[in-house]
Amino acid sequence: MCSSSSLYVATKRTFNRGKLRLRAESQPHDSSQSSNSTDSQLPTDSVRSRREILLEYVKNVQPEFMELFVKRAPQQVVDAMRQTVTNMMGTLPPQFFAVTVTTVAENLAQLMYSVLMTGYMFRNAQYRLELQQSLDQVALPDTSQERKDAPDYAPGTQKKVTGEVIRWNKVSGPEKIDAIKYIELLEAEVEELNRQVERISANGSNELLDYLKSLEPQNLKDLTSSAGEDVVVAMNTFIKRLLAVSDPSQMKTSVTETSAPELAKLLYWLMVVGYSIRNIEVRFDMERVLGGPPKRQELPPAENL
Repeated sequence: MCSSSSLYVATKRTFNRGKLRLRAESQPHDSSQSSNSTDSQLPTDSVRSRREILLEYVKNVQPEFMELFVKRAPQQVVDAMRQTVTNMMGTLPPQFFAVTVTTVAENLAQLMYSVLMTGYMFRNAQYRLELQQSLDQVALPDTSQERKDAPDYAPGTQKKVTGEVIRWNKVSGPEKIDAIKYIELLEAEVEELNRQVERISANGSNELLDYLKSLEPQNLKDLTSSAGEDVVVAMNTFIKRLLAVSDPSQMKTSVTETSAPELAKLLYWLMVVGYSIRNIEVRFDMERVLGGPPKRQELPPAENL
């Protein structure tokens, strides 16, 4: 999608004409920063380990990870991110309009943080949406209900089928199931697939964005309320890495200027990183609950979505 060499923001300081690039180089780990917090929900060693993992990710993740993300992430998430960035940037065709965005570094940092949180929110929303769909699938109507797409055919429970079907369970091995029950199961799966196709096809809408739009303001706020101190530190570390400006006086006076296409790439990358931060956080906490050590070597660059 883009390379680390092309993703930068050229910054022109008010009193210095030198340009400051938005860097994507890996940074050494700062252990002192990762040992100064507490978390009331987990032991101190767990907090340090989680923070170290998040910091390791944000200090090493590269723009090339976006290509992998597009291949492996759910399509509705990828589309939702693209639509969000498009809405933020506008729809002027770049081949006809050269749009330049100018702001001070402080404002850019605030925008970066907001977009990181948007990616974080998308991951939480996807978790809730998947849970809701799973519950809906459990409550599927029984197969005696007349099918909309084939009203002239009897449902599976009325078919004159006898015998058993053998399925292979990955844990317990071969498993027998009554043939009629197996047909009912297949029909229920087809019904669910048809519903998914209808949801995707309906007016070209995005299910994830539609879900977010349906939430009340408080419920929407809850999607980011789980972001603890470790997450905030990781996000701020990533922003400092990109801006390469940390002095408060420089943040207020450094004028940042970039083209709209480059800013769009940056926003998309930020959204992907925010999404991945939540993904890493959840997997780490689940491994702790299950009693296993965090598999740090699997986290950067968060390839296991």
